[in-house]
Amino acid sequence: MKKIPLILMLGPQASGKSSFIKMNNLQNYTISGDEIRIRLNGINSNNGHTQINFVPQTESIVWHIFYEELDTRLQNKLPTVIDNTNLAGHGFNPISDILKRVPVDYQVYVIDCFKPLLDSKDPFSEESLDHALKTLVQRNRDREYREYSVNMDIIKRFVGYYKDFKIPDKVKVISSADLQQAQDIIDMVLNYR
Repeated sequence: MKKIPLILMLGPQASGKSSFIKMNNLQNYTISGDEIRIRLNGINSNNGHTQINFVPQTESIVWHIFYEELDTRLQNKLPTVIDNTNLAGHGFNPISDILKRVPVDYQVYVIDCFKPLLDSKDPFSEESLDHALKTLVQRNRDREYREYSVNMDIIKRFVGYYKDFKIPDKVKVISSADLQQAQDIIDMVLNYR
């Protein structure tokens, strides 16, 4: 029996996760922490820049809704995409937390949207990370005019986490720049029966 695909998007804000989802028509399969935040808290204007209204007091509700949606989709055996940074520091690994909920009839994939921004020869050099951060800053600025941006401190923090972040062995990792492999996974989601 073929496995049901579960895709975890990986990368800091402005790394292209949501754009990847939209470009590949995956919105109807997607659970997004930021979309839940917008539904609960709205968006605000910070010095003329539209940003997600992050309210610490509602984060437990955001994650309750997020996991309820995930658990329901998993129980219904639906292919699913998770639009979240899926990065965290201080010993917490959100991918491991999600994997605890995933039944054996699923295959979990990570689509890494940050890796293509790094120098392939020396990805974690200061120069490579600095270049990637500058790209994220520009993308975040560009997003302000289309949708909403994210506080740059959050993006910097997640770039720092990426270097030491470990993805569990049973997860298949694909770079978003590997178009053929990414397309194969997209087709699995869109054509799953």
